[in-house]
Amino acid sequence: INATDEIELNATLVDINANVEISGTATTTGVHTFTATPVFSSDITVTDDINLISDSAQMTFGANNEITLTHVHDSGLALKHTATADDKPITLVLQTGETDMAQDDVIGAINFQAPDEGTGTDAILVAAGIEAVAEGDFSSSNNATKLSFKTAVSEAASEKMSLSSAGLLTIADDLVIKDGGTIGVASDADSITIASNGAVTFSQTPVFPDGSIAVADLDIDGATDIGAAVVDADLFIVDDG
Repeated sequence: INATDEIELNATLVDINANVEISGTATTTGVHTFTATPVFSSDITVTDDINLISDSAQMTFGANNEITLTHVHDSGLALKHTATADDKPITLVLQTGETDMAQDDVIGAINFQAPDEGTGTDAILVAAGIEAVAEGDFSSSNNATKLSFKTAVSEAASEKMSLSSAGLLTIADDLVIKDGGTIGVASDADSITIASNGAVTFSQTPVFPDGSIAVADLDIDGATDIGAAVVDADLFIVDDG
């Protein structure tokens, strides 16, 4: 048989050394069409692309095939844990193989980008991202990590908000809540209410530390009591001076 001839195999080929059976049609181009689902009992090494060309194509993982990665037409991929028992979430773990985590090392990141945007330049840079960043050198008693939330304006995305290992939330700009929204604590969820006109209502009597507030103009209409009632006084200032 010459190398240019096409070979069609309609029977079963047996490679004794590899103990593999191939059923279907093959050609000299290396393309093989299987008439049945092939089963491999060992590892597979692929030197080029793998194409799943049908909509809703699926990859399964595990002895019970309980984890699936499924193509969603014109949308993306769906990762699912198929077990129906209670407390069976799907878990995606991002792991680094680094053996010496130092301060500011990134443990894992998710980036968002539009690399094919036609205008180029800033438009094709990473536009947003979430990173887990080591807050210090890791040790047997320390893995302090912050979450860094990055967004871009005309730049590669940079940190605009972070959540520290201690739970401290830091933002780079203003905090805006809805009209009539509240700010509170665990024991009083609506300690402060901010109306649409900016008026602030406290659920408890506000207490201000000495010297912490400087007021340029204070307009009071009508009698106002601050602290204990004072006879014949509209406004009573306690501190001397």
